[in-house]
Amino acid sequence: MTKTKSLANHFSASILSLLFGFFLFVIAATSIMQFERLEAQLREELHVEAFNKLNLINVELNSLRQIVTRMASSQLSINGLIDLSHTYFHHALDDITHLTAVSDAQAFDYAGEPLFGDYHAPPAWYNASLVNETLSTGQGTVLFINGDFFIVEPIMYYGSLQGGVIASVSAEELIKRVFDNPRYSYSVSFGNHWKYSNVNSRSDGVTRTMVAPDNMHISAFNTSISLIEPYSYLLKGIYPWLISFIVLGMIGLLPVIFIARRIGLKMARPITTLAHNVSEGNYPIISTSNANEMEELTMAFNLAHGQIVDANKTRVETERLSGESRLLAIVDTVADGIITITKQGHIATFNPAAEALFGYKRHEVIGKKVNILMTESDSDSHDNYLSNYLGGRPAQIIGVGREVIAKRSDGSTFPADLSISEMHVAGERMFTGIIRDITQRKKDQQLKREFIATVSHELRTPLTSIRGALGLIIGKFDGQFPAQGKKMLTMALRNCERLTLLINDILDIEKLQSEQMSLNLTETNLNSIIRRSIEDNEGYAKHHEVTLCYLPGPTGAFVNADPGRLQQVMANLLSNAIKYSEKGENVTISLRRQNDFYRVDVCDNGTGIPTEFHDRIFERFSQADSSDTRKRGGTGLGLAISRTIIENHRGEINFFSTVGQGSTFFFTLPVYAAETATLPTNIPVVQSEDKKPSERYQALYIDADNALFHDINKALSGFCNMVYAPSIEAAKAALSNQTFDLIMMDWQLNGQDIPAFLYEDRVSQTNIILLSNDPPDFFLPEHISTMHQKSQLNINALKSEVRLILKNRNIREAM
Repeated sequence: MTKTKSLANHFSASILSLLFGFFLFVIAATSIMQFERLEAQLREELHVEAFNKLNLINVELNSLRQIVTRMASSQLSINGLIDLSHTYFHHALDDITHLTAVSDAQAFDYAGEPLFGDYHAPPAWYNASLVNETLSTGQGTVLFINGDFFIVEPIMYYGSLQGGVIASVSAEELIKRVFDNPRYSYSVSFGNHWKYSNVNSRSDGVTRTMVAPDNMHISAFNTSISLIEPYSYLLKGIYPWLISFIVLGMIGLLPVIFIARRIGLKMARPITTLAHNVSEGNYPIISTSNANEMEELTMAFNLAHGQIVDANKTRVETERLSGESRLLAIVDTVADGIITITKQGHIATFNPAAEALFGYKRHEVIGKKVNILMTESDSDSHDNYLSNYLGGRPAQIIGVGREVIAKRSDGSTFPADLSISEMHVAGERMFTGIIRDITQRKKDQQLKREFIATVSHELRTPLTSIRGALGLIIGKFDGQFPAQGKKMLTMALRNCERLTLLINDILDIEKLQSEQMSLNLTETNLNSIIRRSIEDNEGYAKHHEVTLCYLPGPTGAFVNADPGRLQQVMANLLSNAIKYSEKGENVTISLRRQNDFYRVDVCDNGTGIPTEFHDRIFERFSQADSSDTRKRGGTGLGLAISRTIIENHRGEINFFSTVGQGSTFFFTLPVYAAETATLPTNIPVVQSEDKKPSERYQALYIDADNALFHDINKALSGFCNMVYAPSIEAAKAALSNQTFDLIMMDWQLNGQDIPAFLYEDRVSQTNIILLSNDPPDFFLPEHISTMHQKSQLNINALKSEVRLILKNRNIREAM
């Protein structure tokens, strides 16, 4: 159980979560209550403030009216009406605008005409309609028009109306005087058509609106005021209290956490003890807790353990009996003879197939020396070999199949395949031999040899004579035959040549597979071989209206090879490329060097090879389409022969093809030994390609022995470039030159620090497959994808596994 998932931690976390949730709930509830309390308090403050501001506006406007009223009733104003020189009164009007909130003032006579025009023009706002009411009633009045108050007061002389004074007061200036340095955002409205707001006014917040009461003069103008306080003001009032509450709550949670942790540990201790006893196998388990649940859990574990033990015993016994039955059934029904002997050479087991082979019954041979099944010569050497092997000499036939002569009970002999393996039974060394009668196979091989000899003597020789005679007749009497007759002779000659080619291919592949064909190896220039092959096939190419193009490589491309057999390979590849190319197309031949190998490519733009046929292209009598044999000719043996020839030269042959775009066949041959001696050997590299390098994966193979490399390289050549390195130093040099998608290596490289190499940066970021005969004796890092035993390696399974590893590497990089 990990610490982060323990019951104590889980219990503590649960308690803490509940307390924390409750704490948040309390904070939220009290914050809301505090918010509502502050909001109610603020609304009351705004109500009082709104009333005060309305009263101030009313008082300010009344004060201005009183000033205008006193001026209109003063002796100065009466004298000003009769002062013909207009010396004094206009100065009083100027003073009232300078000393009060009055923005402008004008005197007028009993007819409403403005006075003192000699000193200043009447204001633009003045017109007789403003004073008509006062002139008609003799009473002062206050008007509000388009954002301005107009205070009109009459001038009376001995009870007679002689004129009056009108003053203009800006409502905006009046409001600004009242709201000097306001704390709130506000707006003041007079009627439904005029409103003034300060620049900080906004709609979000606590708002209080009040209409001027009837006892105020400004109520006649439907005056209202709105005060707005943003919610941030309330939050500022809550913050100090909230922070203090949170700090105190967190301090209070600390002892609760400690107590919950202690309780959780106490609850988890019996479970931890139970888990320890289960993992250690300390059965029967005794409960260390008095809790009913723990006692029931302990009893359940003890009961389950007993049932598992009983079930395992039953299963093991059943599997043993079943395995013995299966093994006996296999041994008794297998077609091959299986014989087991002791280290003294006495027969221990003898299956029914062995009884049929040797003519002995089981009871007749059990306990007797195995020599009774051997010829006299083999019997004499068997005992010496067995004693030498048991004495410590190296094994010579164990694990290796070989042909022997076996002897039946009646003294007759027969050829047999024999394979021997060693095993240990109850601490005793024993040997098992599997023997198969190959009498029929020997007869078949003899028949095949006789058939090949017959084909060579009885068919090839007459066909050669017939072909020569037909060629002579067609050449000498060309103009003496009718067209139909010449056509029939030409057809007969072509069929003779086709049969001759088939017979020659059959003879060649038989010799190659039976290793009876000898190679005349000599220092050979590949350039010369290719040019000669092109010349030999030029006529065939012209007949098919195909052009042969050669891209020459190194002039001194020397290999150790049989020139005749290499020309045979080139002829097979060129004839196939020509046959499967359309008229007017080109067949390109190229030569290049790849480190210690020369590579020859033959590329055509023909129909291509279907993907499902790629695995069988080098088999005998194989063609991608059976109809091609009739349409284009050929025996289906050329590629099989070519592969055998190239492999006997220690080279490789392969191809890549796309349906509808053509095919490229290529083979590689080792550079001549005298030339390779001058090459650097620190990083020997062999690469194989079947499509553009940018589209292929790169793999590094590290092993001191390159025997397995060629098989793996051949299997993966369809989608992966293989680079071979014989040591860790060579591998490091290869890694410094390029990036690899996969590394395959043998960890048993003598004198090499394999663990350190595996943890290097460039290596740790690459998928690795280990190949060895023994498991590694060090801890494997996480980037080791898989490991295979060399002696039991399945190449096809490895190929599928490599494809899967490389495919998964591409998905992670896309993401």
